[in-house]
Amino acid sequence: MGTITHNDARNGPPANTPPIHLIWTDPPYGTGKRMAGTAGAYKDGADLAPVIDGLLAWLPAMHPTGTVVVCCDYRLAAKAITAIEKYGWQYRGEIIWQFGLGRPRTSWWPVRHNNLLTFTRTAQSAAGMFDPAAVPRVKRLAKSPGYPDTKPAGSVWDFTMSNSHPDRTGYPNQKPLEIIEPFILAHTKLGDLVADPFAGSGSTGVAAAKHGRNYLLNDTNPEAIAAMNKRLNNPQKETTQ
Repeated sequence: MGTITHNDARNGPPANTPPIHLIWTDPPYGTGKRMAGTAGAYKDGADLAPVIDGLLAWLPAMHPTGTVVVCCDYRLAAKAITAIEKYGWQYRGEIIWQFGLGRPRTSWWPVRHNNLLTFTRTAQSAAGMFDPAAVPRVKRLAKSPGYPDTKPAGSVWDFTMSNSHPDRTGYPNQKPLEIIEPFILAHTKLGDLVADPFAGSGSTGVAAAKHGRNYLLNDTNPEAIAAMNKRLNNPQKETTQ
């Protein structure tokens, strides 16, 4: 089951929302650029403060043993860690997601990755559910007798979602399911609630529904709401706060 809300994340989730076991979100990055695609566009504001405030507004509603994952770029990463830690959440490390799309800059060293920051309420592993079997597996570069051909991925993941991928919605900055699904499988159980306060094209909801989890998706852009409803084929679940 899922709910899509047309709402400013700083208002918090709808009333009577059950415990949120995982937040996986890809908030605006504060670049000041206009992001556009065939199915919609949005202005990525230049001020990072609303981005941080919007995410933190959801944290008090989290389940005590829940997990927060924030996908961001290098400019937002350090500020997000500092801000979220001030609200009592423990930074647990990050995954570097390398992607192959985008034009490399020539004015400085290329930045072709995002940071997937992870947080739980305490620094102990028991504080948040974690299933190590959910870690993606990659091919071993060198085969060794007695070892399988694959091994668990390290802290750098390499996934590229081509522009012609059949899952493409046309909404800008769509994230591949491959970088969301492992967190859902590792940190939630069947029937748990997964939330995304900046849901965009709805990839978090698609990944949650695919694996039998409930989802709560939120965005302020009507074009994002339309893209999510079309993708999830569930327009009757939309609510407005």
